[in-house]
Amino acid sequence: MSELERILSEADMVLAGVGEEFDGMELLRTNEEYGRLCRSAAEAGAQWAVPYLHRYFLKDDPRVKKAYHNLGALLEHKNYFVITTCMDDLIEEAGLKPERITAPCGSFDRLQCSAGCEGSIVPGEAAFYAELDEVLEGRKTWQELDRPKCGICGGDMECNTLYAEKYLEEGYAESFERYRKWLQGTLNHRLCVLELGAGMLFANVLRFRLEKIVSLNQKAELIRVHSHLYQLPAELAGRGKGISQNAVDFMAEI
Repeated sequence: MSELERILSEADMVLAGVGEEFDGMELLRTNEEYGRLCRSAAEAGAQWAVPYLHRYFLKDDPRVKKAYHNLGALLEHKNYFVITTCMDDLIEEAGLKPERITAPCGSFDRLQCSAGCEGSIVPGEAAFYAELDEVLEGRKTWQELDRPKCGICGGDMECNTLYAEKYLEEGYAESFERYRKWLQGTLNHRLCVLELGAGMLFANVLRFRLEKIVSLNQKAELIRVHSHLYQLPAELAGRGKGISQNAVDFMAEI
């Protein structure tokens, strides 16, 4: 039995943190077509649509799909919660319960008013995403793309992520409150914290916060998987394991 299997089997509850190794940016930086489309969007004044390129290029990646599928299978019979910094919503591929996921960095599948109108967040409509696909596949130009408008002020809409000029945190507030209440119930329970691919980009959301959770709960253990930032802090010595491997590859292979 591996260390991960042992800790999971003994745990009453599992907190999974999904970090930036799952967001695919390392892969996309070397993708020439992705770079070309980003440049063409910028030249057409359509930078607001660039986040959607991210999901478009990753949604059919078999490695990412397999990793998320295996994560779902791993957590299926556990009392779990997942916090992710990824904004592409591909975690939905895992078959996890939506009410057990929170994404505090936002979602490419939600739109908000770029001026920050409260209550302006809406799900992106299928017709809008279909039109975006037409642009990315060369059947339409960026200039022909109709930018969604805010139903409150009539201004432009953009993705509801922390990259928005005026990020509306109300988009994840409800799920984060469920997460906070679930987390309160982990004290004095055997807790496995499974941190997957969390680097330093959002360290205050995952790495540092998860370390604190483990340090406060003496029955908690941390499994940290990352290609190079896999080490556990000295104060958590003997209370988990660091695994030196890309987190997507690790989850795709288990």
